Amino acid sequence: MSTYTRAKTKRQRRHPGSRGKSHKLDKQHGDARKETAWLGVDAPSRPSPQRKFPGMEGHEYTYDGGTWHRCTGPEELADFLEKMAELLGWYISATKRKGREVEMKRPVATPVEIFTTTFSPWLSDWVEAELAAGRDPKKKLAAIRNRWLEAAQGLLAGQRHLLGYAFHADTDDLHFDLCCSRQDGKGGRIGEPGLRLVGPWCVSTDRQVRSGAKINADKQRQLRRSIANFRHRYGNTVPLDVALARALDTAAEEVIGPDLIRYREAYAKRVPQMEREHAAAQLAALDAAAQKLRERMAPEPAPTPEPEPEPERGLEREMPEPEPPLPPL
Repeated sequence: MSTYTRAKTKRQRRHPGSRGKSHKLDKQHGDARKETAWLGVDAPSRPSPQRKFPGMEGHEYTYDGGTWHRCTGPEELADFLEKMAELLGWYISATKRKGREVEMKRPVATPVEIFTTTFSPWLSDWVEAELAAGRDPKKKLAAIRNRWLEAAQGLLAGQRHLLGYAFHADTDDLHFDLCCSRQDGKGGRIGEPGLRLVGPWCVSTDRQVRSGAKINADKQRQLRRSIANFRHRYGNTVPLDVALARALDTAAEEVIGPDLIRYREAYAKRVPQMEREHAAAQLAALDAAAQKLRERMAPEPAPTPEPEPEPERGLEREMPEPEPPLPPL
């Protein structure tokens, strides 16, 4: 085996030290990976709801620090973010050179950050039902968006500068992309590199718990571990991604009112069945993997030899020339 590594991270640069702690840790992780077998199989049908929102289209806005501007072209937000990545891709850092305080212009690896917040499943169900009944939910969705953006600005105050947002209607759950940056384009920066997130699994499970759904014991244990790990690192605070999702759910309940509650209750009742369907899908994937391994283990049938043609009388069979030997390395 021969491999090549671009040693971009501290851990990669420390790996060659064969007696060092970093190498020993890498070795432990490598041995653990060897104990886990991965086999690619065709995934079964997803038990999650597959929704359609006919008539709903995405849209985008840019933000200049005080006013939202609607994008007219489909590439306008993407072009804007690329331009902003160039303008915001640096900051000024104070350091010392030959005992003197100097300022250095340093590059930024990720000048633009994107937070994706999906609608709750029951809000997506409500939108789908409204469209199926011939009613237009856009006015209420706009009111929900405005309340959520106001709450998001409060949550990100002092942490990130807003650049824009996009609404997506081409997925099973409607969602917002909130575009931000830590840089101000003048050499300054705000907040911290990390934003105290727990990830999409915890966000969705938190929504299930708040809906009143009964989740299985394994999921309860995993959620408790995730909460404990987060609080051990950051204290008794609400993760930013959870706070953004809760703010969106609160805005929806305030705008839609009691009509949304029955969709939330219906979703909570479906959760145990969806968990069983997800487990059945995982079992189907395991069965497919087992069948694939059985096919690999089956002996290949011996090929049937083809009869060699009889040489013509009076002619000798020509022998093939031997292949030349491989050149040395």
